[in-house]
Amino acid sequence: MPSPDLPSDISVAASLTEVRRLAEHLRMACAEKAIDELTAFDCELALVEAANNIVEHGYQGRPQGELTLIVQISDDAVRIELLDYGMPVPEGQFLHCEAVPLDATHGRGTGIIQSCVDEIEYTSENGLNRLVMIKRLT
Repeated sequence: MPSPDLPSDISVAASLTEVRRLAEHLRMACAEKAIDELTAFDCELALVEAANNIVEHGYQGRPQGELTLIVQISDDAVRIELLDYGMPVPEGQFLHCEAVPLDATHGRGTGIIQSCVDEIEYTSENGLNRLVMIKRLT
């Protein structure tokens, strides 16, 4: 867990510019726990891709949305949890990764997230969407 100086969670408006604040929060948490740069980069890339997708597809650009990030770092893993009330991800989205043409301008998000973390859990219940991404450290 981050120290008392760095809360484990942060909430921001669901906008692409605010996703930067989530990324910075994760970077600070990783730096505080001396997570190596490559692992921290993988975590940040997965977070930014997931958060951008929530803004663009879940909230479809509606300004009233909110994203909450909860970061937990233990000796063996970085746990990144994103909460939102946007449209849920289609069922089974994170269970498979489909090939996308090299010249595609979109549609690569799930594959990027899957390549950056070791575990993905997604639930949607009572309007609350919860995406948990885990990057093992061992």
